[in-house]
Amino acid sequence: MTTAAGRKKRVLIVSFNFPPTSNIAAVRVGKLAKYLPQFGWEPIVLTADNVKEWPQTLPVEIDEANIFRTPYFALDSSLYRNLGGSDLTSPRSSSRKYSWKKPLYKALRLTRPIYTLSIFHPLVSDPIGWYPHAVKKGREILKKYEIDAIFSSYSPSTSHLVASRLQRSSGIPWIAEFRDLWALNPYTRKIPVFQFLEKRLEKRVMKGSSLLIAASEDMAEQLETLHAKKAVTIHNGFDEEDYAENVPLTAKFTITYTGRVYPGKRDPTLLFEAVKELRDEGKVSPQTLDVRFFGDKSLTTLSAPIEKYHLGGMVKICDLVSFKESIKRQKESTVLLLLEWNDPKAKATYTGKLFEYLGAERPILAIAYRGGAINNLLAESGTGVLVDEVQMMKESLSRWLDEWQQLGRIVSYWKPRADVIQRYTRKEQARKLAQLLEKGSMSERSSGINL
Repeated sequence: MTTAAGRKKRVLIVSFNFPPTSNIAAVRVGKLAKYLPQFGWEPIVLTADNVKEWPQTLPVEIDEANIFRTPYFALDSSLYRNLGGSDLTSPRSSSRKYSWKKPLYKALRLTRPIYTLSIFHPLVSDPIGWYPHAVKKGREILKKYEIDAIFSSYSPSTSHLVASRLQRSSGIPWIAEFRDLWALNPYTRKIPVFQFLEKRLEKRVMKGSSLLIAASEDMAEQLETLHAKKAVTIHNGFDEEDYAENVPLTAKFTITYTGRVYPGKRDPTLLFEAVKELRDEGKVSPQTLDVRFFGDKSLTTLSAPIEKYHLGGMVKICDLVSFKESIKRQKESTVLLLLEWNDPKAKATYTGKLFEYLGAERPILAIAYRGGAINNLLAESGTGVLVDEVQMMKESLSRWLDEWQQLGRIVSYWKPRADVIQRYTRKEQARKLAQLLEKGSMSERSSGINL
């Protein structure tokens, strides 16, 4: 899209997470920025510099001159985690340099049972300290460039707070994206009064937005109900260019998971139980089966169930790898394991990992809620099977193992439909966003407001 002056339209992307930060949020926003120019929009990115909680390994795929990075402060990464958590020991009493910290350590540890509650965690985990830096830099950007639209991505909520402030002071149309729900997030338990206050805050912040974007249809419906404004769906996806390399399959039947685990929610225990039974029946062994987990420190929680089921020879916890390397590990695998909460609260959740797996073109074995979004997409795309109890897991694995040994490939539950899968490319996401930005930028700006 071009303006009357003949220049490409510009969108200011406000996102705390952006490459090289390596997390699913940064991947999504980074890929949107990569492909938006193909649809007539030049991205100008406002983001945080060096997000310490995540590896800085993602490739930056747009001109660095269009990226503005600012400092930030997050209680979660500073006091909340380092002083109050287990990552850092208390300062030595003999050290005068750290003696001033001793009362702070003591206070934080005494109050740890309170501030680690899920109702308070968002207050300390959101990097609200990014807000003043980002607003200041955002105003400078708006003075330097002719910006036609603002786009922000949640979470954290600070991204929307910054975008809301910039929209109010400039009148530029603002589209707000929710990769996850904010006040209505099913994964966080809240007492009624906190839920009420958080809803009020979200509604107040989003008042100036012209359109909402959600990562699933159910989320879009919930946002429309809460905010009484239009919400559309742009799913997560995969970048075909990331999967262009030809990677040979492993010799053994290999099940691979890449990502985090959350005991009781994203939990592979169902798989462990089925593998144990298959091993006891002589159907699998360390010579025929590998189960691999690539991810961060959350994988250490798997040590206990692996030991409980005596699966050390077959189930391996591997080091964290780069995004590029994780794709190679996916493509070389026989089957890809997808973990999501098997609960009605998670019925609307796809997880970004699902779409990565579509790009890897390997059969998907999902542990998730039957009848939910994941179940429906696997069935529609013909790319795998969802299981929610041990016997079904065992039967699915047995069938796949037999096919692998007899045919050298998997045929059950694996009839991929290219026409469906193509809907979920990152390029298609950017095309949809560009259309929405074009509509939004056509709306009238507020008048009489100066930066």
